[in-house]
Amino acid sequence: MPNDDLKVISIITRKGGAAKTTLTRALVSAAMSQGKRCLVFDADPQQALARWANKLQIDDPLFRIEALTMVNELTEKVEEAYENDTADFIFIDTLGAAGAWADDLAVESDAIVVPMMLSDDDLEITTDTFNWYVGLRDRAEDPEALPSFHVVLANVPAKQSKAELAIEEKAVAQFPVMDDYFMHRKQHKDASSEGFIHHIAESRRSGPGHLRVQARHFDEAIEEASSILASLMEAT
Repeated sequence: MPNDDLKVISIITRKGGAAKTTLTRALVSAAMSQGKRCLVFDADPQQALARWANKLQIDDPLFRIEALTMVNELTEKVEEAYENDTADFIFIDTLGAAGAWADDLAVESDAIVVPMMLSDDDLEITTDTFNWYVGLRDRAEDPEALPSFHVVLANVPAKQSKAELAIEEKAVAQFPVMDDYFMHRKQHKDASSEGFIHHIAESRRSGPGHLRVQARHFDEAIEEASSILASLMEAT
């Protein structure tokens, strides 16, 4: 039977190094930790997420990843997952371009998430992305059918500088910024070499005492991503 609860989340930014792939991986890990089946489309030309999964030989029945080179393939793939009930979430790590490609992508999405680091460059790029979304609503026959739009402040340090606080203030005034930060955490770097965060937490809990202590920090990272994911679901 079709899965009417299937959600499609696209993570998009036009700036490299803005934690897009890291955020995608964390959201997927959060969903999997709740027993949700995740289908991931890597549409970024760098294929960073797909290469990561292949390099580490990620093997989990809740996780499947495919490259997506043409957006016109997306409609068919989403429809197949919906009709055959093969996923609870579809995450799309996008190429980050505006224009027709992004327009078509948005039509298939339930939520668009834009990670933004606290820099002037990121603020400018996020402004461009938000302006694209506003323009899309103007172009759409039914704007209310479009996905919700969310900015996530990403790679946020534990203690922000005055300049970073000023950029955050500007962002909150301009965009729909989520309440939850996506913090700068060593655990995300560990995930790039070891696997999904929730898998690492599980392995640490079953290890020696000093590793069990580390598990708590991975649990905190999952809780953070889970909170972001829950907020996205409330908005769809």
